[in-house]
Amino acid sequence: MDLKVQNWKNFTDQHLYDWHGVWTRYTPTGEVLGSFRSLRRFEGNSDQTEVYQLNRYMYAEDNIKEESWNYNQSEHSLSDGMFHPQTNLMRGYFFPSGHATWTMTQLQSGSGFGLELFFRYQHLRHSVGIVYDDQGNLMRTANIREDSDGYPSSFWSRKLEQVSSRNLNKHWQGTATTITPNLQISDPVVTQFNWDKEDHKIFYLPDGVSISCPEKVTVGTSFCCMANWLINEQEMQELIADYDASGNFQSLTLKRYNLEQ
Repeated sequence: MDLKVQNWKNFTDQHLYDWHGVWTRYTPTGEVLGSFRSLRRFEGNSDQTEVYQLNRYMYAEDNIKEESWNYNQSEHSLSDGMFHPQTNLMRGYFFPSGHATWTMTQLQSGSGFGLELFFRYQHLRHSVGIVYDDQGNLMRTANIREDSDGYPSSFWSRKLEQVSSRNLNKHWQGTATTITPNLQISDPVVTQFNWDKEDHKIFYLPDGVSISCPEKVTVGTSFCCMANWLINEQEMQELIADYDASGNFQSLTLKRYNLEQ
């Protein structure tokens, strides 16, 4: 299958649901900036060549905001990723499992930069957002916990506050698969868990979600942004977005771990 067709199919196969969720935004030091309910609705036409997305943000009963986008396969499914109508530099890269990123494909001096990393598991989806200001300083992070079964979720908790630590130092063994900007997906390779990154800030969010990212990004220095999700005591998933020294997106790596028996 053509790679851009496969990327589009990975998106439509895994994400065309009503995602009922809670967004929580955090300061660069981990304090709660705000939290609100959300609905992200994706609807496709009969052959799934067109998709309509509605985002509804429910700040309070009398304060509901909406925004929407339309995608079609001929215009938005490109050879360098799925084009997002919001900005020319935004692309989507999707694994068959639904794990994905929407990321700006290049860090530019004097401009803001951001990405969102998506995890999928059964009827659940969650994503983390990482946003930098126009000076390259970390501006905020976000955690979006979603459930296609409805709201409130039987899985996600109501907790908002971050925690000071999380014990991830166990014998995690797994496989790593990588997608590159030309949409090539590698064969799985054996990998081990390694969460240590120099000059990274680590945030431990509720429900087993963790983020590791630089406090500052600059053109001239390569960097990566990472997140993992401790689904249960035996399973963990991780996503790593890598960027080269010129600020160009290089790859998204999905790692799936199980505890070594």
